[in-house]
Formats: sequence, structure tokens, C-alpha cells
Amino acid sequence: MHFIVRRSWKLHFLNLCLLILTGPMLFGCAVAPQPSVDIFLEAVGGQANSKIDPETGAVTTVQKGVAVIIEPLDEVEIYALTDNPHINPYVVVDRSGNVEPIYTIFDVTVLNIDTPRVLVDESATLIDKNGAQYANLPYAFFNDLYENINKSEYNTNQHSRYPHYYSHYPRYHSYLDVESLEEGHAIVAETLFESGKLFKGAKKRGLLIFDRLHNDTTDLRIIVSDIHVVDSDGKHEKLKFKFDFRQVVAEN
Repeated sequence: MHFIVRRSWKLHFLNLCLLILTGPMLFGCAVAPQPSVDIFLEAVGGQANSKIDPETGAVTTVQKGVAVIIEPLDEVEIYALTDNPHINPYVVVDRSGNVEPIYTIFDVTVLNIDTPRVLVDESATLIDKNGAQYANLPYAFFNDLYENINKSEYNTNQHSRYPHYYSHYPRYHSYLDVESLEEGHAIVAETLFESGKLFKGAKKRGLLIFDRLHNDTTDLRIIVSDIHVVDSDGKHEKLKFKFDFRQVVAEN
């Protein structure tokens, strides 16, 4: 079993610098984004007290009055997280309109069905078929990533007319400006799953973000292991939720 690992932040920094498409209204050679599902994750049954939604692919697992729902997001769904692809912090779009997700992303909801209190931690673990482990990327990681961008390079007064390109990385030539960087940063803050306390009937929803899986990864498991139920006497019980998925390459 490998230790929990993350790729170098410098790689993510490069991805951030390549994030956003310059649309046709900003650059005549750019093509409108064309997201398509080339690789997707499908739920695998077998875990106790679990149910798979055949329409959405979401998996629901219930323990001790707590339900955890996890849904893997494909390229089209990740792209649709923002109305404007120019500020989407989770994809790269090249001049040809090809959309490339930067991360492997799951939508997660924790619901306190009938327990006095539930304490939820934002941490989760992804384990692939070979035993490699990956921790989900927290907000602090993205905050550091954005803070490492030298915003003084970008002209805030002329960004809508004069896009900035990273010519040393010719594959993407992405457009960046201070305004879109700040909006992308805000979207991360709004969408990431966060720790919190849930009283009876309350729920918490957000995104679990992992380093992008290699294309040859097949079976994997998501473990949400730091959820505590608290009874009326204040006694804590720690729960562990497991979700199995399989990565599939779509047929052309």
C-alpha cells in the first residue's frame, strides 16, 4: 500500500495558467468549446446499505441515520459547473474547442436523517486498483495555487480586448486576467465540500477534488472515513463510508 500522495503543486500551477478558453468573441481563431464524454466513472455495487441511481450514477449509502451520496462528474458535467467557461477552474479548453478536465471530481452530499448531530470532515481518500492512495485537494491547496499567480502581469483595464497568452506553452494559449482568476478562485471556494456540523434534517453538499486519474486506471474506491454521529448524551461514534467505481473509456 502506498502512502497518500499528490502531484507537485507546480504541475497544478501550470494547469491553472492554462485554464480558460479565449472564446470566439475574444479571439477570431478560437473555436467554441466542445465538451464530450471520452472517459467516465460508473458505480459498482456490492457495498452494504448502498443504492445506485440508474439515471444519475450516484451512489447512496446509509449508516446510523446518516446518508452519504456520491456522484462522479464527467467532462460535460464539470464543464457545466459554470455558465462561462472562461472562469471554470476545473477545465482547460484549447483553441480547437477541446475540453480537458484537470481533476477527477465527485459531487458529495451528507444528510443527517434522524441523528441529533453529525460532525462532518471534508477529508476523503481515493484508492486505485494498485493500492495507490490520493487525498482530496483542500481549499488551502487551491488558495496557495492562486496566490502563486503574479497578478501584476495582467492588465485589468484592457482584459476584455487584449487577452494574455502563455506562448511558451503553445498547446493551449489560454486567456487569463485578474477578473477571471478571481472569479475562478471564488468558484473553488463556493463549490468545494467543507467540514461542518449537521443537525437533524440538515445536509451539506460540495465537490471532492482529486488529482486526475490516469486513463489506464480501472477500479477505484472512495472512502469517507471521518463522519461522527453524536447522540443525545454527547457520545460520538465514527462512521466510514465506502464507494466503489470503475473508470471506463467511452467507445467512439
